[in-house]
Amino acid sequence: MHILDWNNITGIHCGSVAIRNVVNFFGVDYDEAVCFGLGSGIGFFYTKNIIGEPSEVIHLRAPNMEPNFFSNLNTSYKWEKETDSKIAELKLINNIKSGFPVFLQTDIFFLHYYNSSIHFPGHVIVCIGVDEKLKKFFVSDTNFKKIQEISFKDMMKARSSKAEPYPLSYNNFTVKKFSAFSNLKEKIEDSILTNSHNYIKGQESERGISSIFMILEWINNVRKWGNLKDYNEVYKFAYQIIVKRGSKGGGFRYIYEDFLHIGEEKSKLLRKLKLAKEMNVIAKKWNAIGLTLRSLSKNNSKNENANLIKLIKDVFLSEYLFHSKVIDYFESKKKGA
Repeated sequence: MHILDWNNITGIHCGSVAIRNVVNFFGVDYDEAVCFGLGSGIGFFYTKNIIGEPSEVIHLRAPNMEPNFFSNLNTSYKWEKETDSKIAELKLINNIKSGFPVFLQTDIFFLHYYNSSIHFPGHVIVCIGVDEKLKKFFVSDTNFKKIQEISFKDMMKARSSKAEPYPLSYNNFTVKKFSAFSNLKEKIEDSILTNSHNYIKGQESERGISSIFMILEWINNVRKWGNLKDYNEVYKFAYQIIVKRGSKGGGFRYIYEDFLHIGEEKSKLLRKLKLAKEMNVIAKKWNAIGLTLRSLSKNNSKNENANLIKLIKDVFLSEYLFHSKVIDYFESKKKGA
């Protein structure tokens, strides 16, 4: 049996908790909000599922946050994939036995400790141990202080789920070393600018396109949500994504606000922009959208749906102004430097 010397830290979001635990393994202590922000984690997806349920889903996190956090000028990380289950399993075992933590994307439907009746592919865990004799892996997972055990069979299913909107192919990446960023202030500023650029320009991924402009597509289609056969589940799941599911509420905007507060403590430029205050307003607007979605899941009302559209339009404008402000300010500073 091989298990890494692991101080398991719990938190809010699977990806940012995973990052925090891994850097902590290498002797670096960063707040979870810093991990989320340095990965440029703000985004927005809108997806229609062909087969899966709910039939339409949103997600408010950017793609590739975890590898983005660890990437720099010298090293580039990305989610690696594998088509052969045996090779994927062997690589995972060998990395653990070599003493390296491994990021994995999984479907919680196959993680028995969740007892989930729905598929949720893309959930990030960190594999930190293996027992080849008993054929089980040991993993660190978001809200569980206790290290969880997964059989080889269930791990294979969780890592290769083809559930929409994000089918998996043993997605993983391994971190072999990490040291604290030499200039955290500069790294924070760069990450904020990168996040705003990505959100305005859009990022392509296997889940679809993450972009602020996907909110406009959502607005055009949310008018018809009340006519969907599974409308109550569509509304309910969207509410959960914004308010409940590992985001601290506000669709990850509250945790990003925490990151901005930390940034303002270190950067005069950020204090001048007062971004944390603006992000708090945006987070509250997203929460209002979430609560309206919950209301619609219980009582499908045309008036309530009209109010939902109004709220979404308002948050789109607020986010567009926020991220445009970031880009304009930092780009002007670069030109003036």
